Amino acid sequence: MTSILKYAVLALSVTLTATLQAETNPKQPHAQKLSKAQIECLVRNAYFESRGQGVKGMQAVTWVVLNRTKHPSYPSTPCAVIYSPKQFSWVSNKPVQVREKDAYTQAERVVEGVLSGKLKDNTNSSTHFHSTRIKPVWANRLSYTTTIGSHCFYKLKK
Repeated sequence: MTSILKYAVLALSVTLTATLQAETNPKQPHAQKLSKAQIECLVRNAYFESRGQGVKGMQAVTWVVLNRTKHPSYPSTPCAVIYSPKQFSWVSNKPVQVREKDAYTQAERVVEGVLSGKLKDNTNSSTHFHSTRIKPVWANRLSYTTTIGSHCFYKLKK
């Protein structure tokens, strides 16, 4: 029975996938398969972290998550990155509800654009960001890359 369940989950995962066209090296394109659940995590994160930042802000927040999935110091899936402790401000023990349907629809379109390759990484390979209103201590250990909307973006130092 457990092998039937495993097969069903695997079949569902394979059926509900999207291809992410991301570049880990400019000369070597990298494709990553994402399940519907992983895509939903990206959409929710884009909505809750950057719904007031427009397309470019949602695009940037989505790329931060995807850039982390490609780095060995972080989990390899968007949901695992997003739900890691103390990584994103909206993730908490209390239920979070979508209240702005238009912004959520925009987040869906942005994530789709990122995953289809239409919206490129506008963060210069960033793995971190914070609000411009604060300056967290961890920011000093990273390399600043850009500011988009009210978020400052950083990547790990080489």
